[in-house]
Amino acid sequence: MNKKKVIFDCDIGCDDAVALIALLTCDDIEVEAITCVRGNIPVDDVVRNALKVSHLCGKDIPVYKGCSTAMVKGLIKGRESNTLMQTIHVEKDGKEILIHDPDFPLPLPERKVEDKHACSYLIERLKNAQEKIDICAVGPLTNIAMALRLEPEIVNNIGTIYIMGGGLYIGNRTPLAEANFYDDAEAAEIVLNSGANCLVCPIEACEDGATYTQNDIARIGELNNPVARFLEDELHGYIERCDILFGGGLESCCTYDYAAVAPLIDESVIKEKRRDIVHVDISGGMADGQMVIDRRGMFENESKVEVIYRMDAEKIHRILLDQLSKIS
Repeated sequence: MNKKKVIFDCDIGCDDAVALIALLTCDDIEVEAITCVRGNIPVDDVVRNALKVSHLCGKDIPVYKGCSTAMVKGLIKGRESNTLMQTIHVEKDGKEILIHDPDFPLPLPERKVEDKHACSYLIERLKNAQEKIDICAVGPLTNIAMALRLEPEIVNNIGTIYIMGGGLYIGNRTPLAEANFYDDAEAAEIVLNSGANCLVCPIEACEDGATYTQNDIARIGELNNPVARFLEDELHGYIERCDILFGGGLESCCTYDYAAVAPLIDESVIKEKRRDIVHVDISGGMADGQMVIDRRGMFENESKVEVIYRMDAEKIHRILLDQLSKIS
């Protein structure tokens, strides 16, 4: 059977872990490599978590360390002070609380991170590809944008870039910007307008399809295998951390990154998508990092970007449960 070849580019926290596990347990998909980028957590933590999750799933996959900073954003002094920012860390009882777990409580495998930089790997692998390779990009798009800037022709060997990013009408990191696009707005603009086929899963579509309640998490735990138990603990921890950070007595969480990769496993999870002209604001003002969609319908035939608007939550939940149930 010819499996779909995939490169998983991530800033692996809790929802990235769900996405990666969903791909690693899918019989139709071969994850060739994991490339790591700074986003939710520092890139060295991303590398460690990626190695641990691969090992948990019984996979021996090369992991590449990528960019530790955004392309240019940090060069503009005061850029982050221009808008209302989401609280992403607090101190409680002398301990720093982050949205995502920087060190999964899993054994660290013997396999080490590869010597080659993630961007160098992406260029080499895509230049030499004999077939189209898909990319699942669930963190800031720095690695992919850098690779496309260095060798633009690699776009010809990319199948589809499955992107978790942007918001249709709202943001989370800021009032208008979703975290992945905000953290490296220039990279998002480059990738979305590189000529690559892109499928963007924004905040609203993710929440429509991949929100997990306490009951949903309990069903995962009932499978009672090592991977399911890990996800159960991580999702509970995710809710607890978000409740501390955002308040409101949260009883659910969204696995945003899993929503973004679910269409690669089964395209029918998409209920509605549109071909749109998409840009990302890089002005440094209140709208910095906002996904800007031209919905006038005048130029959509010129775009290679599709945006998901609605998803099938029942199918998305069922896919993960079915795949986790196969693990002994």
